[in-house]
Amino acid sequence: MFKRTRLKIMIFITTTVMLLLVGTVGAIALSSYIEEYNQTVGADKNGLLELFEYSVPDEDAATKTGSEDSGEESGTEWGYDHSSLPRKDMEAQLSIIKRFVGVLIRNTFRIGLFIVILVFSLSYFIAGWILKPLEESYKRQKQFISDAGHELKTPVATIDANAELLYSDIGDNKWLDNIRYESRRMTELIRQLLDLVRTETVKNIKEDVDLGRIVMGSALVYEAVAFEKGYLIETDIDDDIVIHADKGQMEQLAAILIDNAIDHASGDGAINISLKKDRSRVILSISNPGDEITDEDMKNLFERFYRADKAHSDNGHYGLGLAIAKVIVTSHKGSISVKSGGGVNVFTVEL
Repeated sequence: MFKRTRLKIMIFITTTVMLLLVGTVGAIALSSYIEEYNQTVGADKNGLLELFEYSVPDEDAATKTGSEDSGEESGTEWGYDHSSLPRKDMEAQLSIIKRFVGVLIRNTFRIGLFIVILVFSLSYFIAGWILKPLEESYKRQKQFISDAGHELKTPVATIDANAELLYSDIGDNKWLDNIRYESRRMTELIRQLLDLVRTETVKNIKEDVDLGRIVMGSALVYEAVAFEKGYLIETDIDDDIVIHADKGQMEQLAAILIDNAIDHASGDGAINISLKKDRSRVILSISNPGDEITDEDMKNLFERFYRADKAHSDNGHYGLGLAIAKVIVTSHKGSISVKSGGGVNVFTVEL
């Protein structure tokens, strides 16, 4: 994330400096060559502007000439008055303009190439200096989440164990049932938080994996879950799609997207899973029938703790699943996107 931001800052700084450089060099070169022209052609000339002088025809003369000989063209017409400037002066002006353009281009490329390398190198350190506080803050945030998650695991596990012992001793009790329910929710939240931190910090162990088999396996696992909600899972998966990736994270990615599609499905239709290979890219698409996702929700779907459907706030999902999916895809140099329309929502992953 910070690498891309750093590169953008470097490109912006370099582009800005180059624009200023080109404008400055052009202005200086133009002023120099205009002065050189004035000294070469003569002080009584109007510089480069004289090349573009136009003469205005005399209306009376044009009318008179036309009335005397309507069959011949008028001797005075709109355009450049060639008689107003000696040929040698005009050739001198053109020669100087050509020299100006040639030298300007050569100097700009010579100086510009050196400046681009210098500025781009300096911008690397400038961008790092700008982003350093953000990187440190981001690292502290991840460390806090990891530490808090590990510290909370033990007391939550203790509460859950004690609640189960009480349940086996006294049976059903609404207060005890509430403790057990909230304890399970807290356990799941801690698990997802630790999964997110682990995905962001642990280096991928990549190997050649059969992505088709992974996706099909996840689809079979969630088939019963979808059936209970009244939906069928339909698959269109090509054979022998092998990619170099972290097997565990690919399994987690497929599970997150399929679970998300089932959980937010509504209306008539089926959960469709497609896995295709397009040249050097692998495209995984998972669609579900459901309410159209607003533009505002689309901007934040992959943010932590964001839930577009507030009605699903008590279903064991905490807005971390899609954030984890995005981290997995990004770590594999891929992209993830969502489209919504016509009662169908489609999540697409390109790897």
